[in-house]
Amino acid sequence: MWLASFLLVGLGLSRMFKLAGEQSWKAFVPFYRWWPWIKIIGRPSWYFIGMLIPCINILFTFNLCLDIVRAFGKHKFWEQFMGTVLTFIYFPILYFQKDLKYGGQSGTQEWRTKNVPKNAMIREWADAILFALFVAGGMRALFFDLYQIPTASMESNMRVGDNLVVSRTGVGMRIPFTPLAIPIIGQKTLPFTQIPAYSSLIQLPYMRLLGWTPIKNNDIVVFNWPAEFEDYPIDKADNYVKRCVGIPGDSLLIRKGQVYINGKALPTVDKWQKRYVIQFKLKQIMSSDFLAEYDLGDCEEVDIPRGIYTIRTWQSNAQLIAKDSRIQSIAIDSTASFAGHSGLFMPVTYTGAIEEPATLDHYGPFYLPKRGETIKLNRQNFMFYQRAINIYERNNISMNADKFYDGDKEINSYTFKYDYYWMMGDNRYNSLDSRMWGYVPESHIIGKPLFTFFGRKMVQVIDEVGTPIQAADGSNKEYTSYGIRMDKILRPIK
Repeated sequence: MWLASFLLVGLGLSRMFKLAGEQSWKAFVPFYRWWPWIKIIGRPSWYFIGMLIPCINILFTFNLCLDIVRAFGKHKFWEQFMGTVLTFIYFPILYFQKDLKYGGQSGTQEWRTKNVPKNAMIREWADAILFALFVAGGMRALFFDLYQIPTASMESNMRVGDNLVVSRTGVGMRIPFTPLAIPIIGQKTLPFTQIPAYSSLIQLPYMRLLGWTPIKNNDIVVFNWPAEFEDYPIDKADNYVKRCVGIPGDSLLIRKGQVYINGKALPTVDKWQKRYVIQFKLKQIMSSDFLAEYDLGDCEEVDIPRGIYTIRTWQSNAQLIAKDSRIQSIAIDSTASFAGHSGLFMPVTYTGAIEEPATLDHYGPFYLPKRGETIKLNRQNFMFYQRAINIYERNNISMNADKFYDGDKEINSYTFKYDYYWMMGDNRYNSLDSRMWGYVPESHIIGKPLFTFFGRKMVQVIDEVGTPIQAADGSNKEYTSYGIRMDKILRPIK
């Protein structure tokens, strides 16, 4: 794809180079072709250095494309839009345009003053918006993304209201699956509407460039939610952020809430939260101020008349809360780990040959496959891997009486095409994660957060009688801001 685009752009440039007095073969030499291009439009020679710097070169590319179409008399908005955004389509069209003429060094101020027509205000705004979308869209699609924490699943380390800068390139830049999309404006729909912000008319296969920082155990990772994979294109599914506790090739087991990787306990992160039952004294009620005071993001009511709630916090903070004069008692919730079997990706766990009910704290063991690895299929592992095999890797393998078939052909093994990861929230009893929807294929990985650039102290709204409030759509809790978290500004991710 890159080669086809390069050659198509080069085709148009070869004609423009020739008309401007440069040799046409230079249009097909990677990197070097920027030098005659810069000379033709009259931009300063240091532009060549700018074109070699990642991120910065997006700004320079816009100017180079805009200037060269101007140099050949293309001043209409649609011509400049095509020349900057759909260059690989428009430049070949110019190659076949018989009346194409070179008009001079359009990158100089003197040339622009004489030759660029003055436009109405609406055109000026259109040009500015085009530039902003080109730059912001290019940066977001290729290098960095912004992500705001929407839920409490990663507390206490990452809080609701934290804004993260996410690197796409460290783990290897993923080529967008859905190229026909409006950049920046919306993930699925345009703001305040139900109008799609993308078209699924063109869907590209999974492709990723090489990275330099592989995902390791306990890394924070941003990825597209696998549970939406069948409803939306992969890159339009919701973005989630979790801690990657298991990487390809790991055998993973959870016992009493402790994660074991290949038989060794995975170090727990700082301020690992547990669920507590808290009871207020008579005539005392839960409030947003109380939550903010003890750095608690939210809570759930158990018995409001008796002042009983559940909260999630770390041990040292629970000890502080216990000393508060408003508190009758606080204790770890012994029921926190249990969940209905239908809510878990793996409803039963195995100890030897014995099946046991799975819970949030009692899960596995299981193995995370890696790319190119072949496993022998059996009834037990096929039930666990069939989503990877048939959904993520797009096969049609079935099981019948302990035999396995790829269409009509009987098989007894399978070779995986992707790496698979296991994601869990730090707030283990308030996290929708891999325990519910399973492993995450490499095709869904977006990148790793670099740092928190801004954070607000967001606290759930509690009404005057102590009732926690849900958001209007019922999908999340309603939060209110208690100011800026100064300790979060430009801080690295733990």
